[in-house]
Amino acid sequence: MAKGQSALEYMMTYGWAILIIVIVAVILYSMGIFNPRASVTATSSGFAPFTVSSTVCTPSYLAVAFSVGPLPGGATSAKVTRLTLSSPTGLNFSGSKSVSDSNNGFPTTAITVTTGTSFVINATNVGCTGSGIAFSAPGNLSYGVSNSAGKATYYATGTLVGTGSS
Repeated sequence: MAKGQSALEYMMTYGWAILIIVIVAVILYSMGIFNPRASVTATSSGFAPFTVSSTVCTPSYLAVAFSVGPLPGGATSAKVTRLTLSSPTGLNFSGSKSVSDSNNGFPTTAITVTTGTSFVINATNVGCTGSGIAFSAPGNLSYGVSNSAGKATYYATGTLVGTGSS
């Protein structure tokens, strides 16, 4: 009788804690916390005030679409002058590379953009190492603005991430 009472007291004392732990574990499992693939992001980040809306990479070119958010200092337009990528994985270069834009003559011609618009950089001098292979490259986007305080040059840093296509 004493052993049964002892077991019952143990379950009453610690049963609620065990039940809560089991419920929390089930909730975390259903949210995908224990799935290692769920923690790997496949989206580009950074580059504020610009937002990367899409990235397409093939063995022969890299295309990056940007949306323009509010510019610093109340500026209404900016001149994007250069996209520089460095330390890539899954791309066909190593080190640091200034990306040439086949549509706008990067890096010799600036792209003029305004708040609320979008633009695409089509780089024919950068490509992916293969279809289905993940790529990642940190970089910076150089741009200049003119506002009431004068002219200023800024660098928007971020990381381009995606998967190569054919």
